[in-house]
Amino acid sequence: MGIYNVDLLPAADSDLDEIFDYIMAENPQAADRMLESIMQSLQRLESYPQSGAPLLERSLRKYNFRTTVIDPYIAFYRFIDNKVLIYRILHGARNYSRLLKNTMK
Repeated sequence: MGIYNVDLLPAADSDLDEIFDYIMAENPQAADRMLESIMQSLQRLESYPQSGAPLLERSLRKYNFRTTVIDPYIAFYRFIDNKVLIYRILHGARNYSRLLKNTMK
């Protein structure tokens, strides 16, 4: 078992900032807990990069995204050249299909 680099791409980094800021406005402790939960989940991908479920949505299949759920958020990533690239971290209620397509343009 290897250790793989997990890289947050700029859009995912921005998503994390938005998530933290949104929760922080109402509950600073909850914001810290959510950020910690997200980071722990992403850190697991260092050892188990293929553990996330494949994203099966037809219009996004060609990108080979995988997902990991950190309720209520979903991290969308790809495992390419022994690297885990985190593209987005989005609330499950958002239109992730449209947002991911825009990210890939």
